[in-house]
Amino acid sequence: MPSVQETLDALAHAPDDINALRAVCTALLEDKRDDELLPYTSRALAIEPRDLHFVNWHAHALTLLGRHFDTVATWRNYAALPWQPAYYKMSLGQSLVMSGDVERGIPMLHDAWRAAAAGGDWFARKAEHLYGEALLRTARPAGFEPWLARNDSDSGNYRPTDIAPWSGEQDLRGKRVLITHQMGFGDQFLFFANVSQWRAAGAQMMITCDAQLHPLLQASLPDCHVVSAARPLHQREALPEALASQVREFAPDLHATLLHLPLLAAQQAPLPSPFFPAYLRAPDAEREAAAAWARDLRTGQPGKSLIGIFWDCNQRHAHEVGAVMRCSAIRRSLPLTEVDHLVTHPSVAAKRHFVSLHHPAVQQFAGMPSGNISVYGPGIRTFAETAACIEQLDAVVAVDSGVANLSAMLGKLTVVPLNMASEWRWGVEGDASPWMANLKPLRQTLMGDWRSVIDEAIGFLS
Repeated sequence: MPSVQETLDALAHAPDDINALRAVCTALLEDKRDDELLPYTSRALAIEPRDLHFVNWHAHALTLLGRHFDTVATWRNYAALPWQPAYYKMSLGQSLVMSGDVERGIPMLHDAWRAAAAGGDWFARKAEHLYGEALLRTARPAGFEPWLARNDSDSGNYRPTDIAPWSGEQDLRGKRVLITHQMGFGDQFLFFANVSQWRAAGAQMMITCDAQLHPLLQASLPDCHVVSAARPLHQREALPEALASQVREFAPDLHATLLHLPLLAAQQAPLPSPFFPAYLRAPDAEREAAAAWARDLRTGQPGKSLIGIFWDCNQRHAHEVGAVMRCSAIRRSLPLTEVDHLVTHPSVAAKRHFVSLHHPAVQQFAGMPSGNISVYGPGIRTFAETAACIEQLDAVVAVDSGVANLSAMLGKLTVVPLNMASEWRWGVEGDASPWMANLKPLRQTLMGDWRSVIDEAIGFLS
């Protein structure tokens, strides 16, 4: 495979050669630089407007950059091409949903899923999970069932072959259930809130989690056997031997994944309110250290409330995570200039003092505002320490991240600055989340424009 630079050198000698343009795009995709495709797909489509690959790449790049209205326009402009009908409906429907047009996008995704499933198409499970996620964006718990298709689409998961899979039974009395983790820190913080419904149904539970979460979850779920394990990166992975031996000792009757956890709550009538209740608590040792630190800080900041702040998603600095995750992190992160404007604003600084909730290794990339901010004295090395710090604060401002989920599941008032196409869990409109309590979303009205969001935060905190 030629390098990106080699393909660009070849293109320089033949700027209108469609194969040279294809080689550049292929090299960029191979090098995880998908967000750099647009100049080359635009040129290619001007030369060959009927090439399905270039249309797909063009729409993909626009989506990565958060240009969802342009993505919708792209799919509509090329509607006459010989697409597989269900694939086209899925692509346009998802772009409509991401642009905010759920009224037209959701039925399109539903039709795409049904048609793809009937035809045995390779993208059927993707269409199903996108349909489920669209329902969740509109606060409909019925979306959790089709969202399970992520287990066969884009989410790594464990699938032990010697344990019967949970098949939806609601009476779990006398059953020993293994729940295996997947996805990110924030997903685990959020979905383990639904352990309570499984316990109420009578299940004895063994739960796996990322090692970084283990001390916190062990303290927060004392009625469960919580063990740490590597996060599965591929679908239907076998259990690692170290975990498998602990599972054999537990002797589960049933297995389910993290994505299954909300299904019991979704079947209740009336639905739980909030759907994801706060349940986390820091371990005692970390709590004691945090309490002593907070007493000293409050003495030094008399009359001010303490506000945690988290503004930089560190994946945006990591090329190796791939363009999808990197670009998502870029869209979710606040520029340091906007953070500085918030924390040093006179009307805010007169009443509030901020505490950075970044891990020290991330802080060097995130930078620091010019004033009115402290770091957590005992140090943030684990999520147990982050949780202990948050428990001592009066509120938290955190972008869409694991820290925002952590704060919400600790029951702390959490202000979440959001871009226009944010995660379903924050809702799509209004100043509250349909899924969590004590949460205040602050929503962009123009993609990439954080100043109006920060001005709203200033008004709220003043």
